[in-house]
Amino acid sequence: MIKSMTGFGRGEARLGNGKITVEIKTVNHKFFDETLRLPNGIAAFEDRIKESLQRKLRRGKISLNLSYDGKLLKKERITINRKTAKSYHDELSGLKRHLGLDDAVTMKDIVALPGVISYEALEGNPSAVWPSVRKALDQAIDRVVLDRQKEGRAIYLDLAKRTRHIEKLLSAIKARAHLNIEEYRKRFAERIKDLTGGREIDRGRLEMEVAIFAKNSDISEEITRLANHLAHFNKTIAGDGEVGKKIDFIAQELHRETNTIGSKASDFKISRNVIEIKGEIEKIREQAKNLE
Repeated sequence: MIKSMTGFGRGEARLGNGKITVEIKTVNHKFFDETLRLPNGIAAFEDRIKESLQRKLRRGKISLNLSYDGKLLKKERITINRKTAKSYHDELSGLKRHLGLDDAVTMKDIVALPGVISYEALEGNPSAVWPSVRKALDQAIDRVVLDRQKEGRAIYLDLAKRTRHIEKLLSAIKARAHLNIEEYRKRFAERIKDLTGGREIDRGRLEMEVAIFAKNSDISEEITRLANHLAHFNKTIAGDGEVGKKIDFIAQELHRETNTIGSKASDFKISRNVIEIKGEIEKIREQAKNLE
């Protein structure tokens, strides 16, 4: 079933003493375009997250926000440089003796000096973080897909209804196609009589003019092609995958054939149906912009 490009999904997973939350929002876009907001400790998984998104979301502008309400897996390392501390102690003790001071060199004096104690924050093992990230991410993506499928179903029903209406209008055009020529024959004969004051008209000339008109206004090929495009359109919207661009292309072909019918046919009722078909095609093209 066809899918919309609009959707929202949310996923959660536990990690350590906190919880990872992934929220994804998608809207219409010509291509796949992602924006990721990730905390520093999880930014290393950016490529994996993009790959997961692309596997199930083919097209659209995708905004992903990942948050963590606990403390990411970090470790702290404190290092005491004993050599540096002893050097400081020896030098300070020597200085005190040199100055004749009685104060003893204390631990507090030494640890406050540069290079004696160093502090370092270390990231935890990324492989321990990824399973929780993936769980929340997969939940969010699956819910986005369900949301897009639901809206896609509504769009499918609308498109199917419009194609049925076009088929009905096309049948009415086909039924009047031959009447178009007969009416031209009558109008042309009456015009000749008016111009000649009611005298007998040249039947050969009349038939020649009607034959030329019939050739120039024959819409049977356009009707056949339009019907074929409609069949292709119905098959496409009943399928799956990335069909938005394809549907827009078919709609362009529908408009081209309909436009040709309108330019060839001089019948008022046919022209009225052509205008109505064009209106439906424009609405179809608008809907195609919403599809993946």
